[in-house]
Amino acid sequence: MKDSMWLALALACVAGPGLVACVPNVRPSAPDLSTTPIGEPSPSIMGLSLSLPIKPLLSATEASTPSSLSAREFTEVFGTGGPNRPSCGIACGYDATRSPLAFAAYGNHITTNLSFSYWLSCTKRMPCKARLVSASCGKSEPRRRAAETVTTQINVLPTWTATATTKHDGVVTEDQCVMGKLGLVDLADKLAARFGPLGNAIDGNLNRGLSQLRPEAESAWEQLSNPIAVDAETWLELKPEKLSISAIQITSDKLQLTGEVQMQPTVAVGGQPPSARIPLPDANLDAKPANLDAKRIKSFDIFMPIKAEYSAVETALKQKLKIGAGGLHYPPTGTHYLTPTDVTLYGYGQRAAFKVAFTGIAEGFAYLVGTPSFDADSNLLSFPDLDYSPSTRKLALESIQWVDHDAFIRDLRTRLVVDLGESLDRAKSKLADALNHNYGDVQLTGSIAKQSLVSFYADPSQSRLIAYFSISGAASVAVEGK
Repeated sequence: MKDSMWLALALACVAGPGLVACVPNVRPSAPDLSTTPIGEPSPSIMGLSLSLPIKPLLSATEASTPSSLSAREFTEVFGTGGPNRPSCGIACGYDATRSPLAFAAYGNHITTNLSFSYWLSCTKRMPCKARLVSASCGKSEPRRRAAETVTTQINVLPTWTATATTKHDGVVTEDQCVMGKLGLVDLADKLAARFGPLGNAIDGNLNRGLSQLRPEAESAWEQLSNPIAVDAETWLELKPEKLSISAIQITSDKLQLTGEVQMQPTVAVGGQPPSARIPLPDANLDAKPANLDAKRIKSFDIFMPIKAEYSAVETALKQKLKIGAGGLHYPPTGTHYLTPTDVTLYGYGQRAAFKVAFTGIAEGFAYLVGTPSFDADSNLLSFPDLDYSPSTRKLALESIQWVDHDAFIRDLRTRLVVDLGESLDRAKSKLADALNHNYGDVQLTGSIAKQSLVSFYADPSQSRLIAYFSISGAASVAVEGK
């Protein structure tokens, strides 16, 4: 009964075009779409590399170690008390020349080798009450050779302090020193000691340099905690939370710690936010290397707002509906049709609504509701499930029975799309610049792999349109200490 009544009214309006009051007026209530919060991305993991120079410290040990040593004949007693009674020790002269110190690094150890050649001339009473007997080795013949080796272990503590501890591995003689009646005279270890306490020199120099580890870590932590300008009124906040060290590697040039930084990066829009710095946390030294655990791939995931000019988007939508240029006809042929006269876009997180005003065989507006969907290949934001809101569908089916509503909606789905390509490309380029930049001693290096839509907001009353994207990729943090 109700349908036939509306049909009769519609036919009367068609039969008498001058009866303007008979044109159906469609004014549905606005859809109730609650705003969906965007939530937060999962913690991001960035690779960490922190290094301190070692070479200058080892060079200081080289510079402080004498290159040659000598003593006049029979003036050096080597702690034996000398050849006279009652000590009846030994007295010698010598000349020793070393090669440059040789450093070899592996893991968290440094091996230092001191090689030297020498001649030795000594005198001794044999037996104690007898006369002095003198002899030499390496003086008028090839010099004798020996080498001292020390091993230094560097330990890093969770408190970002490092210590060097050196142990003496002994002296190895390559050529024996046999002096006639004096027999075998092995004083290579005594000669090596005359070059100085090598282990103490290494520990002293290394520990002075390694004392900079914590200040460097604190400085880097502060840099990572400061907001990074991405664009005008757009700031990247990395928000570091945890640090872990998975490997300690020493070369002859540097001490390098590798591991991960756990962060909660966000992008803020507006004025510069304050630094979110927390005190430098202790390092987790039990972390597994990332390449041994596929679940710990170093990656970041940042929710980034992509801002578009609302008026430009609205203008583009009107052009697709040919508003202001004669308008589209639904259906395209015949005398009974609808023509869109205006379009407005609203965004509510995971839902969006279009308000399409029209004239023709009916006047008023319709609300169409859909779920935003982003195509990364075309950079188009579309609404593939776009459909009438419930109140619109009820009025449309009752009042506008000359329109194929399914065809009308399918056509609007293809036309009501938003091109975010320019805005997204600009934002990604700015973010890539921020992720590949020096900040003091900190070098960020990153690449963007993909982006996916998280939520979408459009407010015509404030001329604002923002699409939040999850921007993912890989990044690392390198700190080069001085």
